[in-house]
Amino acid sequence: MADPTPDVSFTVATATVGLLETFRTADADEPWWELPNPGPFSGSRVVLVLRDLGEMLEVALPVRPNETTGFVRRSDVSLSTHRARVLVDLADHRVTAWEDGVIVAEGAVALGADGTPTPLGEFYMNEFQEQADPDTMFGSWIIGLSGFSETLPLINGMDPTIALHGTNDPSVLGTDVSEGCIRMHDDVIERLALLPAGTPVEIRP
Repeated sequence: MADPTPDVSFTVATATVGLLETFRTADADEPWWELPNPGPFSGSRVVLVLRDLGEMLEVALPVRPNETTGFVRRSDVSLSTHRARVLVDLADHRVTAWEDGVIVAEGAVALGADGTPTPLGEFYMNEFQEQADPDTMFGSWIIGLSGFSETLPLINGMDPTIALHGTNDPSVLGTDVSEGCIRMHDDVIERLALLPAGTPVEIRP
């Protein structure tokens, strides 16, 4: 697989309504998924734009199965364009982040264990949570992605989101110990937390 082009722009749609209606097709009459805003938790609801059809936008949806796509009304969102990208390489146990074509962070990561592997695919950052106590397994930041574990059941009634996060135990980096999330040094996750919401994250074998 070729290396990603680090200076390709992306467009993110930020909801301007309290409930972002999505549709299976661009001409569907009935909503499909309804995404609350703010969401998933306290931050603004964002979706990554894949195709601009004028009044409708094709977007990547943060729902199961992973990499599901749908459509939203252009009138329900505001659009912004950025240049950033994150690559998680499972074989190398490494994360690399670019912004405006420049590497801004890189380092070793811990990945999902055999029974709870980190899923492959193209996702995006859609939730940023700074941690009040960085001395936990989550470190200083949790950055939720649009993807989900493909092996875990519902957790507290919610789909098990995959996240990038720090750690208070760097000795685990380079190993497969998590339930699918991607752990890294706190200084790396702190830099990733400065990237714009909607930044694409590729997880490759």
